[in-house]
Amino acid sequence: MKLYKYLSADAATAFLTEPTLRLSQNNSQNDPFEVLPTGIDINKIKDVSQETIKIFGREFNSHRDINPYLDLYGYVSLSKNKESMPMWGNYATNSKGILVEFEVDEEDPFSIFDIDKTNDIEAYLSDNVIYNRERSYSKNITTLSDEEVNNFSKHYFFSKHESWKHEEEYRFALPFTNCNKVITLGNSDETKNKLSSLGYKGDLREKINDLSYLLYLTGSCESSLSEWNSVWRNYEAYQVMFLIKVNPSKISKIYLGVNSDVKKMKEAIIEGTKLATGNRGRFYNSFEQKFTDVYRCKLDSNLFKLKYEILM
Repeated sequence: MKLYKYLSADAATAFLTEPTLRLSQNNSQNDPFEVLPTGIDINKIKDVSQETIKIFGREFNSHRDINPYLDLYGYVSLSKNKESMPMWGNYATNSKGILVEFEVDEEDPFSIFDIDKTNDIEAYLSDNVIYNRERSYSKNITTLSDEEVNNFSKHYFFSKHESWKHEEEYRFALPFTNCNKVITLGNSDETKNKLSSLGYKGDLREKINDLSYLLYLTGSCESSLSEWNSVWRNYEAYQVMFLIKVNPSKISKIYLGVNSDVKKMKEAIIEGTKLATGNRGRFYNSFEQKFTDVYRCKLDSNLFKLKYEILM
């Protein structure tokens, strides 16, 4: 299936140079109700609170810890809608950014990412978002078995109010421990000291640094993982952004917005080609100085419609 990602102008140049997508926390979404259990559902969980649940090797006291459990997850949101003018405006900086087309294997949707799965396969969830008027989980909660917890989680991972229906969202939900890159947006001493204490030695601000090996090591040390979880959940205070690498073979086309800085985007694609290995270099042929599968969006002169021209 074909899925699409609208990216802002700044995110576009970064992606074209080094393909990564943000792994977003619950509280970084533009919908304040995102993955937020209702009071009704919290009370349902309290009714079976004599049980504990074990997730990723950690025990959670069910009625107190369901929110911290949900907070372990991050999300990558794509769309089935290629021509949404509201999303070009909201997510692509008033059409100054780009649209990336992905060819996603329905049998193995997570192959879109360049990751080594560090958790049980059941922890990796992807699906179409369901748009509802009601927030609460419709089923009774009689036990906190793994199956029940998964069903409860899926409801909140993939439910949004119907006012977001135009986005036609397809979502990936996975534990934040699968993040393999981070960028620091600030350069404060607090950020430096905190990340250094966790073993993160990358150059702040100037580079995108690899976290995969580090998070793999901290996965066996609960105290270190808890500290990284603190950074994850308090990303604004530490001015960090968690990223996940994209499998470049899954990128099928790139569309430049009607107001994009074409020269700047071309430079980013060429720079990405210089850094590329394998399939990533196919969007620019340095020998022929020719772009492939890269298009410029144009406005139709008569209709509310976009036209696409191959980038020269």
